[in-house]
Amino acid sequence: MTSDTEPVLKMEAIAGPPIDTIVVAADRPVVFGRSSAADRQLADKTVSRRHCRITARGGEWFIADLDSRHGAFLNGVRLDPEQPAPVLDGDLVRIGPWTFRVRTGSDSAGTSMPTSNDLATTSHRVQRVPVRELRSMAEQRLDLVLEGAAAINAATTLQDLAERVLDAVCQGTRFKRAAFIRPVSAVGEIELIAARAPLDDDSAEGEINHQPDAGAFTFSRSLINAASEGEIVRIQGEAEMNHSESIVRLGISSALCAPVMLGGSVEAYIYLDARSGATNAEADAAAFCQAISRMAGLALGNIKRVELEKAQSRIASDLRAAREAQRLIMPPPMGEIGRYSYALQSRPGRHVAGDLFEIVPLGEEGDPDRPVGVLIGDVAGKGAGAGILMAAAQTMLRMSLRHSADPAEVVSEANAYLAAHIADRSFISLWLGVLDPRAGQMSFVDAGHGHWMILDPAGEERKVECEGGLIVGVQADFPYKTETIPLEPGSRLILFSDGLVEQPDPDGVQFGSKRVIEVIRGPGDARSDVKRLADAVRSHAQTDAIADDFTVASVVVQPQ
Repeated sequence: MTSDTEPVLKMEAIAGPPIDTIVVAADRPVVFGRSSAADRQLADKTVSRRHCRITARGGEWFIADLDSRHGAFLNGVRLDPEQPAPVLDGDLVRIGPWTFRVRTGSDSAGTSMPTSNDLATTSHRVQRVPVRELRSMAEQRLDLVLEGAAAINAATTLQDLAERVLDAVCQGTRFKRAAFIRPVSAVGEIELIAARAPLDDDSAEGEINHQPDAGAFTFSRSLINAASEGEIVRIQGEAEMNHSESIVRLGISSALCAPVMLGGSVEAYIYLDARSGATNAEADAAAFCQAISRMAGLALGNIKRVELEKAQSRIASDLRAAREAQRLIMPPPMGEIGRYSYALQSRPGRHVAGDLFEIVPLGEEGDPDRPVGVLIGDVAGKGAGAGILMAAAQTMLRMSLRHSADPAEVVSEANAYLAAHIADRSFISLWLGVLDPRAGQMSFVDAGHGHWMILDPAGEERKVECEGGLIVGVQADFPYKTETIPLEPGSRLILFSDGLVEQPDPDGVQFGSKRVIEVIRGPGDARSDVKRLADAVRSHAQTDAIADDFTVASVVVQPQ
């Protein structure tokens, strides 16, 4: 269950078999697939067992195809496997036979308007336009089609495209009332993108108004439903039948509706109607409108493809810069500090890593038995924002450790600062310890992290009872407590982030903590511990495109 303030993404099917609106919360990734183990099961043979995943990162939504057989489509563009693409309000997502309209804001429904529920009336018969009629466009009118094609192909946005399409169809069909609309829901709501209407309703030949009031239009639901099958359709009034109230009131005598197809789905409609007394439309109006709608579909596909490429390029550029910044502040992948040797591997996922790790020499320089500070943490959220927060937190903790060897004091100082400065819903799970070889002990605070273990000199897991504490950045005055345990020479401290244990295999089964123990149990050193765990995670995932960033480190107490 989600709270009223928690961001959600809603997916309402506008095409395909009947299905309830899908609500995706931002607290964790959601996998769509045919498997019963999927978070949202879509039972259709064209849907793969694990088809795609939707994730919220840093206030944005992303969709990634999970190497599905038939593909996942965003605005008619097939997604590359394992490459996240941003999802925006109003986008179309196609999974198997379903096409979903995405809504990401609580006020997004304000842009929609209902259609006239004329499904039960027989006053205006909906009919498909015969193929022979669609082929009847006179050759001398091809110049209008070519002019329209040139204008439409130059469009760079949906709004721009809609305006150019309506200019073309009004000129080529002689309809004075036209609208470019797209479906919002499966219950007849539509969004008006652009419209044309006479400035003077009493004049059939009057000047065209390019921004008419939306209330001046009434859209036939039966006509739109028929066009949803992918064919151009029309309604023609018949005097001997009982007209629906809205049609009579507005004096509509005929209407055309042509679907604008995008990747096999209806993305929008070109809707034309004529009032009683208006100039008759061209005889080949349906054929002309169909030609324009096909051009619009091709142009819209290009627009969406370019938008997706630009968004993914921007994301990739941001990720490269953020990853480079992270790399610069991380310690070397292996080394020795006093009586301790360590090894580290930090692997970013498909988004910027939010993991932090640090190992800091404390005490007097040159003292072979000087203490060492070690920390590992995971920033909530991913993306550049999480990377920046990670860098700031790591720098703060490193500096604090140089002034205090008390883990509770260091964590409390960082917690108070971060709670006052970071955005709502951001926090850090953190483990911070001080290893003292002279005292033969380890003092630590586990602030909601939990992913660590100690192996004794024989390589067996040592059970450690700890009280733990709240994650960092939530409650500024939380009283953290330092806990202390003995740590004898030959022991190995294994630290890892949640991305390691939560990494799924192709069936969605997570790597888990038990596998960590199985992999590293027995004799080993810091370097072999890290290599074995990293290799095991990649083997479990069966891909190099790791779902989440993970960090693993091993610190070994060397014999004196």
